[in-house]
Amino acid sequence: MCSLLEVSRRGATRHRLGLWALTATHAANDFYTGAVAALLPFFVLHAEYSYAAVAGITLAATALSSVAQPMFGHLSDRYGMRWMSLAGLLAAGAGIALSGIVADSYAAVWVVVAISGIGVAAYHPAATMEARELGGGTSGSMSLFSVGGNVGVALAPSAVILVVGTFGLSGSGFLLIPAVVLGSVYALVSLRHLFTWTAPAERSSAAPRASIPDDWRAFMWLTAVLATWSVAYVGTSTFVSLYSIQRFDVTTGFASIALSVFPAAGAVGTLAGGWLADRLGRLRIVRTGYLLASLSTMAMVLAPTPVVVIVATAVLGASLFLPFAAQITLSHSYLPNRIGMASGVTLGLTLSLGGLVSPLLGSIADLRSVRSVFVVIAVLLAVGFALSFVLKERSGLVSASREQLNPTSELESADD
Repeated sequence: MCSLLEVSRRGATRHRLGLWALTATHAANDFYTGAVAALLPFFVLHAEYSYAAVAGITLAATALSSVAQPMFGHLSDRYGMRWMSLAGLLAAGAGIALSGIVADSYAAVWVVVAISGIGVAAYHPAATMEARELGGGTSGSMSLFSVGGNVGVALAPSAVILVVGTFGLSGSGFLLIPAVVLGSVYALVSLRHLFTWTAPAERSSAAPRASIPDDWRAFMWLTAVLATWSVAYVGTSTFVSLYSIQRFDVTTGFASIALSVFPAAGAVGTLAGGWLADRLGRLRIVRTGYLLASLSTMAMVLAPTPVVVIVATAVLGASLFLPFAAQITLSHSYLPNRIGMASGVTLGLTLSLGGLVSPLLGSIADLRSVRSVFVVIAVLLAVGFALSFVLKERSGLVSASREQLNPTSELESADD
């Protein structure tokens, strides 16, 4: 029994190593999402794009992703396709690396950014399934994986400013480096532990499909709540820098502080939200996050100085990401037989629906002001808060998943 326990503990260590490596690739993948937003002011200032035009670039990153991500989720459910996360990461990096090089052609920029968006879409379902497997299905482990994305988005503005400030838009090819380096590390770790992780066939046979039916109605309500989250996230990422520039006439460098603070605070909110959701309940955390996010957005609208905008943006980032991990695990509990599909729709909405609405927000900014965009976002978050009361908890699924994926505790009890 002791030897069996030791084997299990070694397996747990490998799972933790795999989760950390996967989290690093999530940072690299979402770095390119943040890079899109960070490049927008440079397209406005140097390529003389309108607000509607740069919002169209955001649409390019998300339009095909809205359709592709659920499709990739279905393929992950059916075939496993772990390699898809690595392929998606490299595609996401390649598209952004080319965007500055072809900046003279708006159509070319649109195409390569769209390719990057498809790469992001391919990455998320497979990687999220892997994270759920390695972490035992808890909100805490999902928050660790999710925070990698926050870190990547937070680092993107500084990296973009460094690269574009030094080499101009044509130097964007250097932005491919995170995908190549962290993708290589993940490939080495995954190959080393390939036979210690659950294979897709084993995952399918282990899933209690007949005894735990999918709850599509609950999932659709969650999707409606996530739609408001999506517009708020993409809208803030797209317009927060432009808001400070237009309203307070600050420099691009100063305005980018808010763009860095937003995902950095989001990382704190993601970790805190996952930990709190496991202890206080997922729905309580979801509702608290939406309420605080709506209030902090209004604080941005009423801010008297650009410094207050930065502070309010930090609060918005933390509160908006507070329910992030809880929403992912809720989607898994609603569709326990279609984890990849649930991940594809849930994570796809964080970019896709917001991106589809982004040109409309850009038109509002052109016709009225960027400030009006954040009034719309505050109202949508209030709607999300109201809709969250329709959601219901689904008990018993997380604990079952944890026991299924992490048998160490049972072995320790038997050993005692």
